[in-house]
Amino acid sequence: MESSRFEPDSRGLVVAPAERALHGAGEEALADRSRPPVVILAGGVTALGVMRAFGRRGVTTYVHPDTSEYVRHSRWYQPLPGDLPRSSAESRSVSALREALERSGLEYAFLCACSDDWTRAVADLSELAGHRFLSVVPTPVALDRLQDKGRLAELLQELGVPMPATRLIEDESDLSHLPQSTDTFYFLKPTDSQLFLAHFGAKGMRVPTIEEARRRLREIIAAGMSVVLQEYIPGPCSEHHFVDGYVDRAGRVKALFARRRLRIYPPDFGNSTAMVSIPLDEVQQAVDSLRTVLRAVGYHGIFSGEFKRDPRDGRFKLLEINTRPWWFIDFAVRCGVDVCRMAYDDAQGLSITAVNEYKVGATCVFPYYDFFAVQPMLADGRMSWRRWAHEIAVSLQPVACWDDPLPATIAFSRILKSAVRNRLQRPSLVGR
Repeated sequence: MESSRFEPDSRGLVVAPAERALHGAGEEALADRSRPPVVILAGGVTALGVMRAFGRRGVTTYVHPDTSEYVRHSRWYQPLPGDLPRSSAESRSVSALREALERSGLEYAFLCACSDDWTRAVADLSELAGHRFLSVVPTPVALDRLQDKGRLAELLQELGVPMPATRLIEDESDLSHLPQSTDTFYFLKPTDSQLFLAHFGAKGMRVPTIEEARRRLREIIAAGMSVVLQEYIPGPCSEHHFVDGYVDRAGRVKALFARRRLRIYPPDFGNSTAMVSIPLDEVQQAVDSLRTVLRAVGYHGIFSGEFKRDPRDGRFKLLEINTRPWWFIDFAVRCGVDVCRMAYDDAQGLSITAVNEYKVGATCVFPYYDFFAVQPMLADGRMSWRRWAHEIAVSLQPVACWDDPLPATIAFSRILKSAVRNRLQRPSLVGR
């Protein structure tokens, strides 16, 4: 496969690392202080990818809180010592984090947050004097600007970074009319994506009329949440591009990795189900925009920026920035961009070698969700079962891999049992 190259940006704000109080470790796992264990915060596919990145390098990993079944079947899985039972509700705050770390008995570890709220907790912990756990996350100020979609929109407007047409909404008075739009629609986009998804089961709400927008806004305000009104960029899902990477604690971009979405499920507001790695020069405008934003907030840590190229003007428009590891982080690692290891070494004050190339043309498919994404393509002849099976066979996957096969085996067995059970419970049509 060909390679994509870039020159690391040496510009940017210099961020002074927080002082670390490193105490002697009493646990056997901490005997080698050059290889502190990793505490992975949050679960799911992201945690699985991060755990594999460290596990393949022989680094001990612990997961908190207890997580999805297929993660618990990974060969590298260990629960954080002293963890609460799975049935216990776990508040994702700095106080809850400190309590969990105290229960663990660990004296020294690297913290890797895999969700927005845990990233915030780690950032708040890093502000406290005398703590002994290592991390590289954005400052709370940077998180305020990037995680809140309303504040991000304001920042992009200030910087002149291309973005979808966006209106900040405080109450119904800001919805006097829907702005004009060409060949597309407007939707209500949450300022806190994870909280909104947990409550409404969607990433956004399409609003074809002003009456629908007002009705939905009342529901959202009643739930204690806020939104922006944003234009949906037209065009197929293949216009979505992602630029992932790492910025060290001195503000230097040490790695960039570009990928393009091939399929999505559900349509419009879903997640990628298939993608391909691409050269950076195909998304240079997006790279430039991302550098501008990260530099403006003094960013450091792992990131993933999402863009969509607008076919009306050809510009890459920034949709959001994930301030943490993402679902398909194992794809980047296996293509040669190990941002997990970069953060781990950076937190210990070790030098980091910039990643200047990676595999281009590599594909990644998430078969479970991609099955639903390809149904319309199968129906109209754009895809065949044979071709889809071949795509899966030659692609990397976020759950299935040869060196850690049990998570995929467990996940597949659960899906198969569910399908058989549903088939047996279906009412018989015989005699009707």
